[in-house]
Amino acid sequence: MNTVGAFKVKNFVLMLLSSVVGVTAGIAIVNNYLPHVGGESEMQDSDSVNYMDLTPEERYYQTLRNGPYQNKTISGYYLSGRFAQRNHDWKTAQGNLEKILNKTGEDDIELMKRTMVLSMGAGEYSKAISLAHKVKELSGEDSESSALAYLFIGLEATKAMKYKEANEAISEMPEGSLSDFIMPLLNSWAAAALGAYDVGDLRNSIMHYHHAILIADMMDKPEEIKELLNRALAAPDLNSAEYAWVASVYAHIGEQEKALELYEKLYDAAPISEIKTKIEALKNDTYVDEYKGVKSASEGIALAMYNMASLLAQDINDDSARVFAQIALYLDSDLSDAKFLLASIAARNGREGDAIAFFEGVQADSPDYIPARKAAAGLYETKGEYAKAVEILEPIYEELNDIDALIQIGDVYRHNEEYAKAVKYYNQAEKAFEGEVSGDHWHLYYVRGMSYEQLKKWDKAEADLKKALEYEPDHPFVLNYLGYAWADQGVNLEKALEMIEKASALEPQDGYIADSLGWVLYRMGKFEEAVPHLERAVELRPYDAVINDHLGDAYWRVGRRLEAKFQWLRAKNHAEEDTLVSKLDVKLIDGLPAAEAGKSGLMHAENSTLPPPQQLNSTD
Repeated sequence: MNTVGAFKVKNFVLMLLSSVVGVTAGIAIVNNYLPHVGGESEMQDSDSVNYMDLTPEERYYQTLRNGPYQNKTISGYYLSGRFAQRNHDWKTAQGNLEKILNKTGEDDIELMKRTMVLSMGAGEYSKAISLAHKVKELSGEDSESSALAYLFIGLEATKAMKYKEANEAISEMPEGSLSDFIMPLLNSWAAAALGAYDVGDLRNSIMHYHHAILIADMMDKPEEIKELLNRALAAPDLNSAEYAWVASVYAHIGEQEKALELYEKLYDAAPISEIKTKIEALKNDTYVDEYKGVKSASEGIALAMYNMASLLAQDINDDSARVFAQIALYLDSDLSDAKFLLASIAARNGREGDAIAFFEGVQADSPDYIPARKAAAGLYETKGEYAKAVEILEPIYEELNDIDALIQIGDVYRHNEEYAKAVKYYNQAEKAFEGEVSGDHWHLYYVRGMSYEQLKKWDKAEADLKKALEYEPDHPFVLNYLGYAWADQGVNLEKALEMIEKASALEPQDGYIADSLGWVLYRMGKFEEAVPHLERAVELRPYDAVINDHLGDAYWRVGRRLEAKFQWLRAKNHAEEDTLVSKLDVKLIDGLPAAEAGKSGLMHAENSTLPPPQQLNSTD
């Protein structure tokens, strides 16, 4: 969606939902209230942890569980609901506002609207629809402020395949709002459900063209698809993902040469390995059609709601995205993309348990089941439940011979600093190839190389890192890791400089690579040249102890002694390793000797902005 009209629709959605579910205060009121609900001894039982050691959120819930405040008043429910929503716990927020409605007799339309939206966002679909009907009844002529109620009612009719009723409900929405976007979609999909091809009004955005193509494909109209594809290509500001989708549709309808032309143009603009793989497959006649069509009007409209949710999520408008993703699931409970989106929203807001539940909601017969299981394992790892993550992943390999699952198990152990176990699984993955490791799995050498380095087995680490570069000679993070390792050891300095300069050109905003560039110059004795790169690294990574230490060393060598001690003190304040603290203590007293200072190790590279291995094979 890149047209001005689509932009207005998105802004309307944000404005509407902000007015209905926006939260600005509430949490401060709750925190101010807590100290007055009882003494410390009253707020914890004999088995609880020290109350004062808890976070504000944990204190709040501990108070509700153990304190005299029982959260059974209207104000209590309201504060609890606001607090829960602020912390992205929509089910609790919805439940508390619903209790208020039950107590007050449902006569507050604004509260009803808020509860209606929270109900939809929490997946309480029947409650949301019921409230939508009540809001419509109470709003009378004021449809302007009740647009979402009309939308929910229209989609209820859509789900029941009552398309005429759906259109009537949507048509009551105010002009210039969501109806401008939704009505053409509903009309076109409703016509398709009745056997008529009518996509004339789907022309306001790339998303409209997307759905026009889906309708044409569902109705087996390849010539119409070609015409629509030409229009889609002419849409303004087509992004790379949309361009790639157009190419995939050309391949789907048998226009292989056109698809190849588009993929090659896309690769020239952004050389991504995934696109390169598609180009090679088209040339070798091994292309696998990945186009996903739809089978019904309800499924198509569900996809439209998901598309809106995805657009909002890209802008980090998570509350709005959550509501539209849940609408999509209301219409199509098997829509895995919506579950993945809801999981990602939950995870980035610290709700890993909710995210896992969404992933576990993907059905076993879905093609997305295994990716969902792997994603759930990744979240268990994030929560520190490493054994649970491995428990999920091991059957995936044993039952499906899924090598990626083996590598992910290795990653779990590597992230938990159990490097010997990580290497065991990486070795098992290498053996599973029964020959040459595939190009899609080149990162196996990278992650195993990092593990060997942590085990102080440098010869094996170096061999693996070099092997990774044979597959991906321009990968900035591999270039940086190996180049920094050589620089830190004081070997192969010219080659290390060449590699890190290349990495820096590819990732100029990466603080660790900037540090590596400064450090290799330092190790070559080019202290004046090293300083600006190390200063840049500190700007990008101001709290990294090793980077601050490096800048301090460089300042000392160029005679900036006071600044050097300041950087070493900053490094000490942020250092986590006792060995580094001890070295910094010596430097703060004695400075650096005339000879080279000791080596600083590679730990900071392991903790850098290196993408997780499952993403590395799509990064060139």
